[in-house]
Amino acid sequence: MAKISTSKLNPGMIISQDVKDQQGRLLATSGQEITSKLIRIFKIWGIGETRIKNVSEQEQEAGQDSFISRDILEKAEEITRYRFQYNDLNDPFVFEIFRISCLKKAHRLWEKPETNSFDSYLEPDRVLLQNKAKAKPKTINPDRLIAKTLHLGTIPDIYYKTIAAINNPEASLDDIAGIVSKDVTLTAKVLQLVNSSFYSLKQRVDTLTWALALIGTNQLMTIVSGVSAVSLFKNIPSELLNVVSFWEHSIACGTAARLLSSYQSGQIDAERFFVAGLLHDIGRLILIQNLPRQYLGLLQQVRKEEIFLFTAETNTFGLDHSQIGAHLAGHWNLPESLGKMIKHHHFPGLDSSLQETSIINLADVIVNALEIGNSGEYFVPIIEPHIFEELKLDKEILQPLINEIENQLEDIFEIIYGTPE
Repeated sequence: MAKISTSKLNPGMIISQDVKDQQGRLLATSGQEITSKLIRIFKIWGIGETRIKNVSEQEQEAGQDSFISRDILEKAEEITRYRFQYNDLNDPFVFEIFRISCLKKAHRLWEKPETNSFDSYLEPDRVLLQNKAKAKPKTINPDRLIAKTLHLGTIPDIYYKTIAAINNPEASLDDIAGIVSKDVTLTAKVLQLVNSSFYSLKQRVDTLTWALALIGTNQLMTIVSGVSAVSLFKNIPSELLNVVSFWEHSIACGTAARLLSSYQSGQIDAERFFVAGLLHDIGRLILIQNLPRQYLGLLQQVRKEEIFLFTAETNTFGLDHSQIGAHLAGHWNLPESLGKMIKHHHFPGLDSSLQETSIINLADVIVNALEIGNSGEYFVPIIEPHIFEELKLDKEILQPLINEIENQLEDIFEIIYGTPE
């Protein structure tokens, strides 16, 4: 491993250590290949030196997939191509997501040949499914479902007190810290997050007021909303849903959305994107919790008819999980813009705030394609072609982005969800 001047970098070299600018923004991750564009980015952001792998290290890594047989690689591509059937693989950005997904799938098949992520996500009562007639269409009232959900499970009182304090312009950080400190669990999670890879601070933070000064009240709302949402739905029976896998998908999506937002110019509140990504599929939990028999029928239907789960939801209930999730965001008094990101995350073109919703759409697609957790959607959601132009993203950001999602996920999952039993 050698450290060389940016001026001496050449395309084809491999980075051996994450590269960040002076503000801590991730520019490239360990294992990423140097390109001409990346060299220009380093110069723009004032990166003087970069650690790279020597030739022998690169040769060794180049052969790391050589142990996977061609049969497994072909099977992985077949499965992945089937899941991507509604996306345009001629688009370079989409194809890069597809290519990375194929390799990830091949590794899973090599490690566990029997792995089928969809079947391992859903553990429904097979007898119930076999003996059940197809669900009849039934228009539902989202507000009634939400009211019933909130009645069955209580949002922690600390949520309402903290949000009220955050929205009070006269409340100081000490005031807010005083409220949060009354909840030992929430206090611990705030300190855990601020000291995690989520922020990658060089110094350890050991007081709540200091933590809030560093992360800001918006990030505090992120933690409170996430912890509250998880606590409300954590006890869904395993025969209906693998809740751990659901929250892994949701937290990964929030992480991806936050990272994607960092590539946008201007003043971007990255924490809002984490919340929107975290809660984007929460309406699905409300449907499953309140209409379990009907929903189990949908899960069988989508594979049989090769349709999206959100399409089956609309056909059966008159609306889908994204609309119900937006209603819940309204009940929780979350910002209207956040509700819109949840509502339109499958079709960002319907939202006037196209840039924001496109970030959630792309984050969901990436996490779904890579099978990081599962919220029930088997086919990779559609990437609307105009979002790449809207977000001004290059396919070269995908591998470092995915590396960073995987790098942060374990820490953030444990903080938001806890340790799975």
